[in-house]
Amino acid sequence: MATLFRKDDFWWINYRFNGERFRFSTGTRSRKLAEIKLNDLKVKLFKGEVGVKPIADKKIEIPELFRRYKEYLNSISNTDKSSDYARLRNLQEFMARKGVRYPDSINPEIINIFTTSVLAGMKPKTIRNYIALLKTILNKAVEWELIEKNPIARVKLPKNVKTFHFFEKQEVEKMIAAAEEPLKSVIIMLVNSGMRKGEFFSLRWRDIDFKAESIRVWPYDGYSPKGKRPRQIPMSVDAKEVLIRLSKGRKADEHIANSLMSRHQFSRQFLKLMKKIKIKGRPHDLRHTFASHLAMAGTPIPVIQEFLGHSSISTTMIYAHLSPNIHKKEIAKLPF
Repeated sequence: MATLFRKDDFWWINYRFNGERFRFSTGTRSRKLAEIKLNDLKVKLFKGEVGVKPIADKKIEIPELFRRYKEYLNSISNTDKSSDYARLRNLQEFMARKGVRYPDSINPEIINIFTTSVLAGMKPKTIRNYIALLKTILNKAVEWELIEKNPIARVKLPKNVKTFHFFEKQEVEKMIAAAEEPLKSVIIMLVNSGMRKGEFFSLRWRDIDFKAESIRVWPYDGYSPKGKRPRQIPMSVDAKEVLIRLSKGRKADEHIANSLMSRHQFSRQFLKLMKKIKIKGRPHDLRHTFASHLAMAGTPIPVIQEFLGHSSISTTMIYAHLSPNIHKKEIAKLPF
């Protein structure tokens, strides 16, 4: 007997043939269309038209798998997926040129050809993103019982060399002098606290303690700091001045950024300012600037880790090379 069941928002068919059980996806979310395919199978089973290698053995082709994965992505998240879609398109075009039709025909050699030709000269991070995406899709294909195993499970991702850019003191002074309000206030707050954009734009007045001169980064409904680690950041003189000026008449539950600008407006205006004053950089570099100048001033790495909210100190260690003289002073303390 053949029956329908639902899995991952798609309708599947389950049936037995010669004592063996078979399951396959109908490829549709419509029950009506799935029932048509089910009835078609029942007729074939009745007429004996389903052979030893039944319909369940029909292989899914790469374009269809990628289409299904895109539908899956859309069902689990509303975030921008344009980068993943571009990677899928490039992968699909390459597989078509090489005559690779089926997911289980993808192998390490094909991946090597793709990375050394299509991705030649690309950064390790870009190559990682492509391979990681393809691995994820093939793992989903295994989960969806479309293929037996991931054929590139053992392909290693290239090491992601972490690099970052920070602004020099003179550059920060230049951008603050050139910025108009409210952009100026946001720049001052970010470069003096090391907060991520999302953290600052989720900050509320209840998180500001003028007496203790500290800023609390705290999770709220619908938002949690990256790493889910609440923390306290000491308030600098410049940050305190901005906050005092903005605090008049504000309620505890009100977002600080309400009197300034939206996150999107900040990013757009910041990049426009950088172009105007001819300084290269992006908003996240303000966070790197905060950490880098602390490291150069001799602040211990574990302290910087706490300020930034990194869950692992290995992430913060990218700033360690900026304080070599401090390290030399420590070695000089040896008694022998």
